[in-house]
Amino acid sequence: MLCYFQKNDIDTSFQDSVVIGMQIIKAAFKSNKVVTLLGLGLALLYVVPELTNSSRDLRNASYGVGNARYANAIPLPVRKPGDLPYLVQPHQFDVVSLQDNWSEINFDLHAIRYGQPVPRYFVEQMPVDILDIANVGKRKEMFISVILPLILNANEKTLSRRDRLMDLVADRQQGRDLSREDSGWLKNVAKLYRTDPSDIGTLHKKVDAVPVSIALAQAVEESGWGTSRFAREGNALFGQRIWSEGKGIVPTQRAEGETYEVKAFKTLSDSIASYIHNLNTHPVYSLFRAERARRQVEPENTLNGYKLVETLVAYSERGDEYVSTLQNLIQTNRFDQFEKAQLASERLADRRY
Repeated sequence: MLCYFQKNDIDTSFQDSVVIGMQIIKAAFKSNKVVTLLGLGLALLYVVPELTNSSRDLRNASYGVGNARYANAIPLPVRKPGDLPYLVQPHQFDVVSLQDNWSEINFDLHAIRYGQPVPRYFVEQMPVDILDIANVGKRKEMFISVILPLILNANEKTLSRRDRLMDLVADRQQGRDLSREDSGWLKNVAKLYRTDPSDIGTLHKKVDAVPVSIALAQAVEESGWGTSRFAREGNALFGQRIWSEGKGIVPTQRAEGETYEVKAFKTLSDSIASYIHNLNTHPVYSLFRAERARRQVEPENTLNGYKLVETLVAYSERGDEYVSTLQNLIQTNRFDQFEKAQLASERLADRRY
């Protein structure tokens, strides 16, 4: 499983020990057999311990990518309750290992509900044994803890794009000409959101975040709290369909004559980004975007996911029943408590990881 965090650089003492060991071996072969054997023994004393330590270092080695770092997390063997020990596949997390990592960075979902910043710890696949969590409450906490930082990160990127858009609008209103770079950026964003660059009003409505409570509720409903085959095998959280053969996962209960597949993604982040882009661009969700914009402008109508979700009746063939299900999920799981959640600052994240 791919996740982002920071570790110290690999120790170079292993390389020094190898050099010393090779020097001993070369010297030994120039002498008699007894000395050769002694030389090989000394070389092993130098190299083997360092080789073991180095393998542990390599397991946790990080590779810088911007401010975050990618790392191949290979958890230690864990024991299932009542079962024999088993090994987790490399690059994947099991539930116990993931909980241990969260504990190390003080990831506290209860505290987050009441304002604690969310650590920038991004898990890109569901835990391999999420189906083994028998306690429903624990399974829900696991799912929310995995998905919440990813939703906030996707919204943060969208809002960053929105901020730049608003800066360009302000420049235009003050009579300043846009630079070639800014003009090119605006054209690209307009193309991405399927809008004419001159139609700033429509673009302003489209480039915006999705309420966290709605994203959580839809991810829960469409993925079965992360336990569906689509979520586990294709990182698909929102049931988005695709009609290109071989680009997704074929539902086992697909009606005869249907050709759609459930779109698969490389990571959970990709699934969330695609979902947000879908709500922000598809014509059928224009009412959602208009109502979102209206509620943000009028102070008495602050953004409320519970009410705003009523505009997503077209998302499912179930219509109003689907909307009622989402509202029930928001209410019973208190997803509204995450509406104002924010990712920790970069400085705080660097200190914790």
